[in-house]
Amino acid sequence: MKKFIGLVWACSVGAALAQSGASAPYTPTWVARHHLQWLADNTDLEVTTTQWPLPAAAVEQSWQPAGELPGAAQARAVLRQELNLVRESGRMQLQLRTPTEGLGGYGENYTPGMSASLVTSELRSGDADGLSWAGRLGGRIEVNANSMQSQFSGFGKEGKHQLRPEGSAAVLGLGGWNVQAFTHQFWWGPGWQSSLVNGHNSPAWMGVGLQRGTVRRSDSPWLSWMGPWNMDVFVAKAQDPVVLPGQPAGFVFSGARLTMKPQPWLELGFSRGLQMGGAGRPNGVGEFVKAFFGQQTNKDPNSPFQDSSNQVAGYDVRLRCPKTWGECAAYTQWIGEDSAGKYPPLPYRFMRQWGAEKTYAQGRYRVFAEYANTFTTGWQSTGLVPGYTNGVYTQGYTNGARWVGSAQGGASEVTTLGWMDASSMRMVKLHVGRIGLGLGAYEPLLNAPHGRMWGVSAQQSMRWMGMLLTPELAYTQLSEGVDQQSSLRKNLRVGMAMAVPLWPF
Repeated sequence: MKKFIGLVWACSVGAALAQSGASAPYTPTWVARHHLQWLADNTDLEVTTTQWPLPAAAVEQSWQPAGELPGAAQARAVLRQELNLVRESGRMQLQLRTPTEGLGGYGENYTPGMSASLVTSELRSGDADGLSWAGRLGGRIEVNANSMQSQFSGFGKEGKHQLRPEGSAAVLGLGGWNVQAFTHQFWWGPGWQSSLVNGHNSPAWMGVGLQRGTVRRSDSPWLSWMGPWNMDVFVAKAQDPVVLPGQPAGFVFSGARLTMKPQPWLELGFSRGLQMGGAGRPNGVGEFVKAFFGQQTNKDPNSPFQDSSNQVAGYDVRLRCPKTWGECAAYTQWIGEDSAGKYPPLPYRFMRQWGAEKTYAQGRYRVFAEYANTFTTGWQSTGLVPGYTNGVYTQGYTNGARWVGSAQGGASEVTTLGWMDASSMRMVKLHVGRIGLGLGAYEPLLNAPHGRMWGVSAQQSMRWMGMLLTPELAYTQLSEGVDQQSSLRKNLRVGMAMAVPLWPF
């Protein structure tokens, strides 16, 4: 883990000369991500695709030189339309759905119930070669996303309804880097169903951070070998309801990710997430510095020093097939605990993900198979331990009582088969496996629905009178446990999302 920190620091001081003005963070819909990934795989586009969000300007600049391969013009048109909508128009969105839990993946709404959001267009000013700024305003109101909570109070994180400035961002660009305050989610990894370290299953993080303003190859001879790359480091405050007496609520969460593409067929990612502070725990800048540099982690119970933090870190790899094999790729992600003083100082006890994907019909369709195992085991370890759990942070690796990583939660094994029709904006997924601790949300004292599971989900988007309508249908069945509020052994979810563009602000 310390080696990873050293690499992050080296990249920070060796920033690329090629610069881009400040722009607000951008996470594509699954349709736009599909098209961007297809362009990257088939036209050797110099862009990373396993780290979201990226600065909108960085994405916009990267795909313009794409070749005229059949299907490339349509893919660029979809990307251009979505980026124009995000940057110049803004949007309102309303999600109406039955209050039931589900196994969500990339780009899917985590809330087991109704929600509404609004995001304005992006305002920006300044020069890419000097000081620049960008920003937008956003807000979201939703039914409490903790599908197991039964007692509510007030209007905040313990309330039945929650309001947060999701989608808001204030970005200051200087020297090719963006200093930003934000409220958004992250997706770190190559998967379509799961990110094992930081995904779309939990509420948006509200924090501050530093991100490279571009994904271009560095002009520095010391860093050009990395190819297109980006780095994001942030600090945020958790919005965690009290689910256990004495839990360290209100902890600080920090994440760091470095993504690089040293070859057109290879993308590498290095990720880290840590929990520190909170009620009843050591707090302050000094404690955060200890945690950031991996000091006093996983201390022996008899030690006079307290653990500084709970941490996970790891690696992911995406390999494009040789072009003679057709349009296909394989990927894996390994996320484990910090090494607790072991040498070399690397993560161990890994959760694991494996996946394979293929596109066909000139990029219209994508199929994928993805397996995720969230027991922690592997290098330098024996036995099986539930992932995302910790003896100090007893609420687990959660935000808003929802798993920060994969929606399947700890101690689970799930295989997902997915089929996407990007032209018709249609997606179907089949899940089978076993849930260990709880689906979507986590309350340690409850006998939540778990055990053998299978599920199916489908969604279809269509345009009508200027709106984008997306009806959805999903069913998930579990074999054990007791129904808990909106988390049931048999979950039938029916919903409709409506998105409407706004006029430019």
